[in-house]
Amino acid sequence: MSSPSPPRDPLARRQLLLPVSQLVTARPEQDVQPLAAAGPTELQALWGFVEAVLSATTPAGVAELLLTTAVGTYGFARGVVLLGERPLVVVATHATSPGEVGRGASATVTDAQALQHAQVLAHPNALREPLLSRLFPASTELLVIPLADRRRLGALVVELPEVMRGRRRDHVVAQLSRLASSASAALSRELRLAQLERLAATDDLTMIANRRSFNTSLDREIARSVRNGEPVSLALLDLDLFKQVNDRFGHPAGDESLRNVAASLVVASRDVDTPARYGGEEFVVILPNCPAVEAVAITERLRAAVAAAPGVMRLTASAGVATFPIHATSGDDLVEAADAALLAAKAAGRDRTVLSSPESARPPS
Repeated sequence: MSSPSPPRDPLARRQLLLPVSQLVTARPEQDVQPLAAAGPTELQALWGFVEAVLSATTPAGVAELLLTTAVGTYGFARGVVLLGERPLVVVATHATSPGEVGRGASATVTDAQALQHAQVLAHPNALREPLLSRLFPASTELLVIPLADRRRLGALVVELPEVMRGRRRDHVVAQLSRLASSASAALSRELRLAQLERLAATDDLTMIANRRSFNTSLDREIARSVRNGEPVSLALLDLDLFKQVNDRFGHPAGDESLRNVAASLVVASRDVDTPARYGGEEFVVILPNCPAVEAVAITERLRAAVAAAPGVMRLTASAGVATFPIHATSGDDLVEAADAALLAAKAAGRDRTVLSSPESARPPS
């Protein structure tokens, strides 16, 4: 088996290794053994976590590794990893059934995060701890280990067994805190990368998908259409005479109008659709599993949303619609077909939707 990929920079590797490396020099506790009936030794398990987390690529993956290591090493009957702050989101579970309890608040987690220290919660009260009491029904004691790396990231919560008392508990809390410190460094790294990826895929002005993200999404939907035979349509919308907004009211008013139009398109789109800013005053919406006739109806709804968007003046939109594989044989061809239909809508007097004709489709190469 190949070794895990290292973190993306040497500093990240040191941040992950330092907390667990302290276990090597820590004074051993002769009476402390892992509570699991079988499995790796405590030190092997904790080092194994660090080796595995080096190649983790998502916050959820780091959370799952953390919980699996804690449960496998110390034999906790139940546990969860919560990420975020307000609200906390359940991202990893062991022997709990979150059901509808996917997120919520916890005073104990907030206290642990504020104090940057583990907290023991006895008999979680449903009024004070609605989230933890539902995740751990009938529990007697819970151990809350905060996850933080310059900011609050979440918490590891496990159910303490009755046999874990005194020095054994203190030792386990100390080791889990070191483990959580390594996990926090990994989580912080992945959250930063995820944020950068979101920013790279988002239009700075309108905060919807940008052209780069649109291209990626369109390629994905075309590939899915080829596999399952379901049509994918494209609606390309251009705001009519938008230059008048900038000329009469200034560019700040124009920017605000673009933001309002983008928000209106998001609301008017289906959950499976992908609205994006194509450039300037042009917007595009990917319509998966959408035949041409339905795509035209949806586009009319999108144009109505544009007309109703707040702003310094009422806007209208011209739109071109094309459907794969009827009007195009590739993603690029689909964009060209929708653009040609948009030009036809402009030429016909603006403020209308034109559907691409099958005759405009390129023959298969």
